[in-house]
Amino acid sequence: MKVGIIGLPNVGKTSLFNLLTRANAQVAKFPFTTIERNVGVVIIPDERLDRIVEIIKSPKKTYAHVDFVDIAGLIKGASKGEGLGNKFLSHIRDVNLVLHVLRCFPDPDIPHTDTDFNPEKDYEVVRSELFLADLEIVERRLEKIKKKFESREEFEILTRIKSSLEKGIRPQEKINDLPLLTTIPEIVVLNLDEDGKFKTTFPGYRISVKLEEDIKDFSEEEKMEFRKEAGLETGGLSGLLKLCLQELSIITFFTIKGEESRAWIIKSGTTVIEAAGKIHSDLKEGFIKAEILKYEDLLKTLSFTRAQEQGLTRIEGKEYIVQDGDIILIKSSA
Repeated sequence: MKVGIIGLPNVGKTSLFNLLTRANAQVAKFPFTTIERNVGVVIIPDERLDRIVEIIKSPKKTYAHVDFVDIAGLIKGASKGEGLGNKFLSHIRDVNLVLHVLRCFPDPDIPHTDTDFNPEKDYEVVRSELFLADLEIVERRLEKIKKKFESREEFEILTRIKSSLEKGIRPQEKINDLPLLTTIPEIVVLNLDEDGKFKTTFPGYRISVKLEEDIKDFSEEEKMEFRKEAGLETGGLSGLLKLCLQELSIITFFTIKGEESRAWIIKSGTTVIEAAGKIHSDLKEGFIKAEILKYEDLLKTLSFTRAQEQGLTRIEGKEYIVQDGDIILIKSSA
């Protein structure tokens, strides 16, 4: 899973990326510091995995993770190549979710792309570029297939998508091999000043990157109090991560193999054979069956073997839909 951080230049994208991933990417007070995208990993803590390790006594514990991508700032005209726009837009197509960061803090030392400091206007600048980029792709595909009788159904879908894009409406239909920027799920992040003085009614997850930098070594209770006083989301960075997982419809399953207990994340609705492929492609190709134990049943028996003896594990075929908290043992011919 990949989450892309987008927005205008100098809105705090790379600083937020650094806080989330502790990657220490370069931050500077001028546009386009991030020419190549920065990619970092965010570990997802899970108390269930901690408990599994305690019970199984696994020497090795591996949490699940999400990749975060710091994408360079977009500017007006990006869809036409302004500011290396085409390259930056291609980076966005590769993610499953975008965090759209809006600058909600005044600072004369950090330049802004417009003399009119307005988060709502900034949002529309970026979104308009995404719509224009998608519209160009759709129009090219329409031109390519308009005379092909066998593509008439696709032509009709594309025509409806084009109409939505022209109206600035997020398309409700998709074509699998046509990656559109405007159909990628989005979370708006309001990067506010640390004292809560800046006021905006624009909806989004309210956070202060500056405040989070200042209080990163404080206790969780102290962090929540500072955020509350500034009118921010009390969950801070961890709350933002949870929101990302919710938006991506993420669930977690676990494996116990040899000396390692491990957590894996997949989208809700994933079959067990697809989950096997996430572990290793060989397990998917040679899949025979899966033995499933619910996390709660492991807590009752305190042993995978005892759970088997008590009939609490069950055998499932490749069409089984993995449930959150499943502990899975794949039987494979590989």
